Amino acid sequence: MKIKIIEVGQLVNEFKDDKIFILFGVEAPPELKDFSVIIDFKRDEIKEYFKVGGMLIINNIEYEIEKVGEVANDNFNKLGHVAVHIGSNESVLPGSIHVKDNSFPTFKENDIIEIIA
Repeated sequence: MKIKIIEVGQLVNEFKDDKIFILFGVEAPPELKDFSVIIDFKRDEIKEYFKVGGMLIINNIEYEIEKVGEVANDNFNKLGHVAVHIGSNESVLPGSIHVKDNSFPTFKENDIIEIIA
């Protein structure tokens, strides 16, 4: 599945040191838009977007999925929302996914994020 970035919140890079970014569909609440990468998300019949061993590909950088929170797929299906933690050793939060350690991505409008389950 390929998803286009519509907008990059002005505070997205504030989480660069923590290696966390948030994806949110266009219906993101206004108070969260500054912290989020807004995506042109369309629901898919798959409903399982994220699974262990799957990939996110952003600007030709691959992020292998290591952990999937119990409601991450459901939240993504409903809202296009997921928090992505890069290289985290913490317990996965219900609406989050953890990917293997890699660099923090650069986000620009009209870039494509590919999700491979």
